[in-house]
Order: sequence, then C-alpha cells, then structure tokens
Amino acid sequence: MEQYNGTTYAGDDITAYDRVPTVWSTVLTADSHAFYANGENLNVGGTPSNNIKANAAIVIGAYSSSGYDFVGEVEQLIIFGSAFSDADRKLVENYLLSFIPIPDKPEISIEKDLDAVKIKFSENSYLLSSNDLIEWFIVPGASSGMSIPTDKDRVFYQAASEFRKTPAGIVLRTRIDTHTWREVQYHLDTGELFFIGEQTHGFDHYTSGGNDLWWCYMNTSNRGSGLIEYLMDRNKNAVSTKAKALENGWLTYNQSFYSFLEFKPLAAQNTFVNHTAPKTMGESDTTEAYTEDYNVIDNSNIFYVIYRNSNNGNIYSGVGGPSLNQVVDPLPPGDGSSNRDNGVRADIAFKTIIPLSDSDKLELFNKFPPQKAIYDDNSEAYYYVHPDGL
Repeated sequence: MEQYNGTTYAGDDITAYDRVPTVWSTVLTADSHAFYANGENLNVGGTPSNNIKANAAIVIGAYSSSGYDFVGEVEQLIIFGSAFSDADRKLVENYLLSFIPIPDKPEISIEKDLDAVKIKFSENSYLLSSNDLIEWFIVPGASSGMSIPTDKDRVFYQAASEFRKTPAGIVLRTRIDTHTWREVQYHLDTGELFFIGEQTHGFDHYTSGGNDLWWCYMNTSNRGSGLIEYLMDRNKNAVSTKAKALENGWLTYNQSFYSFLEFKPLAAQNTFVNHTAPKTMGESDTTEAYTEDYNVIDNSNIFYVIYRNSNNGNIYSGVGGPSLNQVVDPLPPGDGSSNRDNGVRADIAFKTIIPLSDSDKLELFNKFPPQKAIYDDNSEAYYYVHPDGL
C-alpha cells in the first residue's frame, strides 16, 4: 500500500514477507503516512509530502500501468473513515491475524537407552537449542535420530520450520575450485566472512589499459552454491569497496558487472615475491613454491580482494599493484614474461566483514543450509602440492 503521486520510490526490502500470510496496515493522517506488516513498522526515513485530494481514487490489487504489479491474494479489506491510534490499529490487526491458519508445529521427541540419548524431530524442520529458554541457537547439521550431549546440567530443544526472525548462531559455508579448493564461511550474527584455501597460490601481473594488479582464477572448476555471489550482490559496502579497488589497480573495472570484496590477511597468512628471473623467459625454475626462490613480505598494508565478473560467473583473487609497489622494489620478475607469472604468491587465508540487512539475513538463512563453524581468526591455509607452472 502506498500514497501514490505518479512516482514509485525505493524503500526497505520486504521480501521477508514473500509467501507469508500477512496483515498489511496503512494509516493516513493529514501530515503522516505509516505502514505496517503484521504489526511491524516498515516506514523508512524521509519527509514525504502528504497531499490527499478529496475523493481520491483507491487502487486495489495490480496496477499494471506502473509496472509494479501486486502478486498475491487479498482475503479481507477494511477501510475506516478516520486514522486509528496505535492501540486501535493493533486491535484490528489482531482480529485479522486470527483468520490466518496456524501451521502444524513440528514434532520433537527424546529417547533414552543404555548407550545414548537421541532426539527425533519432524522432517523439513530445524533443531534449535537453548540454555535459558530466551536465546535459541540453530544446531548445525542436525538430523532426526542424532545423539545429543549429556554432559551439561540442562539444555532445552525445540524444532521449528518457519521463521520471521533469523535465529542466532547461523553459519553458512560453500566451496569453490580451480585446480584445488577454497572455502568461504559466513557468520550471520557477526557478518564475518572467512576465505580459506591453499598455501602459496600464484598470481600473475596485469597492466593492460593502465591497470596494475596481480590476479588468479578461483572458481573455474566449481562455482559453489551461490553464497559468495549473494553476499557480493547484497553487501552494503559494495559501492565504496569498488571505488577503492578502482584506485588500487583495477582502473578499467568500473563496469556494473564487476563487484569486489576487500579482505584483510589472517595472522597466519603469508605473502611472497620471487627475486630472480629464469635464464629462459617463461620457465618456472625460479618460481617454485615453498623454496628460497621467494621472500616473505610485510602484508599489513597490501590490498587484497576477490572480484567477480557476473557476465561469465568467474571469481578471481587479486592483489593491488600500487599497494605491493609500496613494499617491493623492484617488481618481482616471476617467470620473466611480460605478465610475470607467479611473481607473487599468497596463502589464501583472509577475513572480511559483510553487513547485511535483517531481511537479507533471513532470506540467506532460508536459502542455504546452516553448517558448523570450522574457521576463525586462527585458521591457516592448507598445504598444497602445486602442479608444474602453478
């Protein structure tokens, strides 16, 4: 519902109410317009101009000429001749909510035998646990019939299949591959994203068109579940991060199909540069991983990113050339070719923070299955035997 003056304005995303029976309320006064969904105030900031004409037209349902069509069913509609107070509005909302059928609650049971205590719960539901009946956490990877710990004084459990609010403790993870694997782990509570892969991954130098960056492929063999792409699309800092990338070596990557995530190295992360070119250009005898061909450099001010081309679906890892130039002089020669193959190597062990809206968190939770957290600030890249030339 909206007071429509011929222009549709952007507001908060309300996808959290998709496919959910909802009581929508709008309250108009001479100088205000308030909008609610199941009692939750959806108003956004701003100072809209209210100017309701006498006998103004009311459009119910689809308004096809606008291009913003209503998709759904209207069960009941009540229009009152005067604006309601909050108390009266809530009375009407509760009346309408009483017509929404309550879905069957998932069943849960606990069985104890001589060897273990097992918990069973309905299919297509999640298991949650709590120590105080106030804060509930998803039990990641839980399946009906699983054994539960018996070494605590008390733990409460419940099963749930529908959520209006994202539960605490949700961790999501996906794996991508090019030659070997990397994993991304995202915490909905904190916004922490860990990017973990192999040690001494090799980067090539790219300078065409005025660019100055070191790059490599990340997902050409396996593109994962779509979690990374979702986070890059919904990242609240996407615009500022891209602007920073353009200033740090990705000069010509201003097209809309490029997006970026900036990372900071974990404590165990090492970045290396080689110091000697091979006698024959293109040979790899001076770029062998885990050897004295490389020196470790200070990584504290290096600009690290992953970036995506949505046109081809590829995700790349990158090191900003200008930031590297502040630490290394002269440039690492790599294999002696113009793109200095494997002149830079880096452990894939990074972290960033991606803030999301509450509605995006709920959508993400409903889209991807929760996992157990296996990475944290102490995580390290894993040892990997690189094929020749990589």
